[in-house]
Amino acid sequence: MNVNKYRRLQATTIVLLVWCGVSLLHLFPEFRFLMLGLTILLTIQSVRMLIVKPKISVPVDDGYLPTVSIVVSAKNESAVLPGLVNNIDQLNYPFKLLDIWVIDDGSTDETYNILSKLQTQFTWLKIHQRKSQGGKSGALNSVLPLTKGEIFLICDADAKLPESFLKQTLPKLQNQKIAAVQVRKSIYNAGTNFLTRCQQMEMSCDSFLQTHRIAIGGMSELRGNGMLVKREFLEKCHGWNENTITDDLDMCFKLYLVGGEIAFLTIPSVQEEGVTTWKQLWLQRRRWAEGGYQRYLDYFPQIFTLGWLKEIDLLLFLLLQFILPIGLIPDLLWTIFYSQNPVLFPLQTLLSVILTIAFICGLYQFQGLRGLSLIWATLQGSIYMIHWIPIMIVTTLKMCVQKDPSVWVRTEHRGINH
Repeated sequence: MNVNKYRRLQATTIVLLVWCGVSLLHLFPEFRFLMLGLTILLTIQSVRMLIVKPKISVPVDDGYLPTVSIVVSAKNESAVLPGLVNNIDQLNYPFKLLDIWVIDDGSTDETYNILSKLQTQFTWLKIHQRKSQGGKSGALNSVLPLTKGEIFLICDADAKLPESFLKQTLPKLQNQKIAAVQVRKSIYNAGTNFLTRCQQMEMSCDSFLQTHRIAIGGMSELRGNGMLVKREFLEKCHGWNENTITDDLDMCFKLYLVGGEIAFLTIPSVQEEGVTTWKQLWLQRRRWAEGGYQRYLDYFPQIFTLGWLKEIDLLLFLLLQFILPIGLIPDLLWTIFYSQNPVLFPLQTLLSVILTIAFICGLYQFQGLRGLSLIWATLQGSIYMIHWIPIMIVTTLKMCVQKDPSVWVRTEHRGINH
């Protein structure tokens, strides 16, 4: 059975089980104590996560100077590549220890011509041109044998890195258990409109959750841009998975399954361009949702062999982020047509509480908001996050019926203020 057919079967089975489970709870109210028990378990985990005080440390430059391969996959990125290459040239790190590659991943615009011109100015720049296949994972795998770095820094074409980026992040990788480091992301065009402001707030919320998940022994996640991965762990994982549309989310599970840990740093941060229209947001988040769901299907049941701290962390986010939205369909229908109380209301409430606290704390910590500004931003962010429900519902149902595997679709970058 091919991978996509197996995923389709898994997704369909999960949907049917969720819909049957919700319907049975409506038909037999005496069994609702099961939902109460699950909610109590997840609430205990959520409280542990929200009240813990992470040890926020900034790695100190101690002279650790490994060779670093900076790898950028670029498909039709002519608008932002000059800014990125100039940005890399400003990094405070010995260039003899840098191995810098930009992959022209089947571009149809002026990407290759621009890269060629940049190469005459920046002789350290290496170009790898290929026909696009296997998405971003395929692009990264294609250049892997050509690189020489002990550490890989993966950046998007619209990334903006501070000069001290490597010297602030690399010391963290001296810990043998750390397989990868993800830095906090921020939006450099956050002031453009409501969507970009909310994406900035969402990243602040995500940074809060990531640091707190790690602090209680849970899992962290790679975010694709500004992530550093050790070569030895990439080799243990046999490179990136080309049967996924989110290389970063898939790699998270692979690294944990080979015994690695993922660290998250709030300082420094990597800046990127936020999408500016609802259509772009929908396409981007649809890809994130599907890739996020795929990894649970692909690595089940192995992911539930990582120890109970990571397993309950996985369970919390799997249920609230991916399973809950699809369960809202039968729950709403039973509530409307049979005037019953919604059985998923406790989990909806728990999710709302987690997001509200994470927004408040993230905006306070990373954006310096206080008072009414903090309350207003949290309200906007909470309304904005509702988009996840229809996206997850559409994504899940699509995964149940699609015959062909989804293909990786790049996010369009326009180079605003780059």
